[in-house]
Amino acid sequence: MDKNIQNAQNDISNEMICSIASMAALGVEGIEKMFMRISDEILDAIYPSAVSKGVKVVERDDGYQIDLHVITGLGINVKKVCEKSQQKVKESVEIMSGKPVAEVNILVKGCGKYE
Repeated sequence: MDKNIQNAQNDISNEMICSIASMAALGVEGIEKMFMRISDEILDAIYPSAVSKGVKVVERDDGYQIDLHVITGLGINVKKVCEKSQQKVKESVEIMSGKPVAEVNILVKGCGKYE
């Protein structure tokens, strides 16, 4: 039984890690939405389900490196919101994947309500 659990953990795709990281970041008060990069928009047009929508995951020897491109709310303490997002993303990905997260980078691309 333990081998099955271990194999399931090894089969988690980068898209799944992107989804977990995105949901964790969006759960932090002060993060309004994920910022779609130009490459995301192009991929979204070609393969709608394959887009990571503002999240990039790189699997390294020491753990995942996760970059999140976000839009924050107005009038927030950006440093505190980013620190809270980093912590929540790290914890969520490690719990769900069973693998360590080496680095979480929050890249603030704007603030306010974007439609």
